[in-house]
Order: sequence, then C-alpha cells, then structure tokens
Amino acid sequence: MPSPTATMRRRRPSRTRIYSGLAALVLGATAACGSGGGDQATGPGGLTQVDVGILPIVTNAPLALGVQKGFFEEEGLAVSTHMGQGGAALLPAVISGQYDFAFSNNVSLLLARSKGLPVSIVAAASSAGVDPDPIDEAIVVPPGSPAQSVAELGGATVAVNTLNNIVEVSNRVTFEDSSVDLSTVKFIELPFPDMPAALTQGRMQAAHIAEPHLTRAVQAGARIIAHPYRVVQPDVHISSWFGADQFLSSNPDTVARFTRALERSRAYAAEHTEEVRAFIPGFLNLDPALAGEIALGKWPSGMPSEQSLRSLYDATVRYGLLDAQTLPDPTAVLRQS
Repeated sequence: MPSPTATMRRRRPSRTRIYSGLAALVLGATAACGSGGGDQATGPGGLTQVDVGILPIVTNAPLALGVQKGFFEEEGLAVSTHMGQGGAALLPAVISGQYDFAFSNNVSLLLARSKGLPVSIVAAASSAGVDPDPIDEAIVVPPGSPAQSVAELGGATVAVNTLNNIVEVSNRVTFEDSSVDLSTVKFIELPFPDMPAALTQGRMQAAHIAEPHLTRAVQAGARIIAHPYRVVQPDVHISSWFGADQFLSSNPDTVARFTRALERSRAYAAEHTEEVRAFIPGFLNLDPALAGEIALGKWPSGMPSEQSLRSLYDATVRYGLLDAQTLPDPTAVLRQS
C-alpha cells in the first residue's frame, strides 16, 4: 500500500478509466472461459464449495460470524472467505469465477453495471440507519476546528477513502445540501486507517471516516459534523453482496442456500451484538476495548431498496460519474429471479 503522503500527492487514474479497462478485460475473459459455470466443487461431507470475497470491515462481520457458527454448513455450503482490500479487486475475481460472491458498495456496482460488467446484487449488506441511531461513518473536523457545520467548509480539503465513488458522492450531496460551492471543495484520497493521524496533523479540514477509525478519531478530539449517507436518503442502503450473472443463473440452488444462510447470519448478528463485538477483535485484528465502543452499523434484510438505488444513481449521474444512457434503470443491478 502506498504511503499516505504518496496517495495525497499523486492523483490516481479516474474511476471511469479503471472500470472501462476492467470491462474490456473481464468481458473478454468471460466470453473465452465462462464465469463460474454450473459445476461447483464438492468438498468433504458432500458440501458445495463456495468462495466469498470480503473486506476487513465491520459490515462483513455478520457473514464471517455466520460461517463460524455453522449456518452456511447447515445449508450444505463449505464457505471459504478471502480477504481483499477493496472492491476493485473483488469485481474481476467474481466475474472470472475465482470467487462466487463478494461484497461491494452500491455505487461501485452501479458503475460496474453501467460499464457492461455482468454482475448483480443478491442481498443487501448495510444501510445508514436514521437519527438517532449510532453511525458507523461520518464527516468529522479536526480537533480545534472552528467549523460547526458543513456549511462552514467552503474551500476545504476533504479526505475520502476513494475518489469518484460512494463516499465522495455522498459527501458532494451533503456539501451541496448545505449550500457549499462544490467547485471550492477539494477531495483527496486517503485510506481510512490513516485519517485520524492526518486530521490531528492538520493535513485537511475534514474527513469522511468509517469505523473503527471513526471512534479512534473522536477519541483523539475530532468532532462529527455530518452523517452524509443519511443526507442522500434516510437509511439509504449502502452496500450489497453480489455475484456474476452467469454463475447466478447456472447455480440457482446454491444462490438460494447462500442467501438463506446470509439472512440467518444477519438476523443472529442483529440479536447478538455483544457476540459480534467479541468476534470483531479476531476478525479485524482490533483492540477488544475499541471493539466494545465502535458503532456496528445496520445490517438490513432482503435486497437493497429500489429507492436507495435510485437516490445513489441520481447523485452519481448528477456529478458526471455515470452516464444514464449506459444504465437507464438502476434496478438492473438487482438479480432477476
């Protein structure tokens, strides 16, 4: 991983160029060799082997805990989880058939679909909740900042973990909602773990931080001033589990068993939050004391709402990241049963 200084100094290739190149590569691979096919490996005990790409974030803890609890095995699935550092690596792994399912935010999936990548959502993963629910992502200002609201951040440099994606999109909506001239705001890319220290060093005027780093930042004196996802839409659905279209159509029984076990894992996690907190230190290599204080977020059941997809889609189109002509209907990213 590049250093924070190097990340801030060098603007990365645009998300549009990345997805366009990825589309050409993975669509060629799909045409040549298929995507997962219909023949899945069977492991010990006659279990169907399923490979799932996950990220080292709290949102993925319910699935990982469900695997440990045996919920997927009871559905006849032997699940192997594979930790990635970002959705950009998970998309080609799913389309090529390396992974059967994976996790991503919904703007990434809308962008992928608009570039012709054959992926579809099979289940919701997280939503933003509504006030006064605890929040697991927020815009914060550094210790000692005079800003009391987003409206006072015109001309600010704002850190986001990824440019041209859901975090920047939701921040743009939030700044615009507070009548800030977006042309005066500079977004820079910085990994979440590096943001608390960068804030205390005065390297930016605000940052969008996710748990567990949000709690670390607040403990160091940062102040929360906005809940950007909730500005997009109250309880907007943020992220989802997805698969490649060919795999999903060729393996409907596996998909049904996977989503049933996923729903059981979600419901169990929602009802046993202290067990989730006890699981997180091993899952994320996190201090148990910090795991006891962070906001866990919200894990919705079923599929992401069409209104949530529409809200994210409209904002992504408005800021020029997605061409509506290439994806006229945002619900096209939902798996068609």
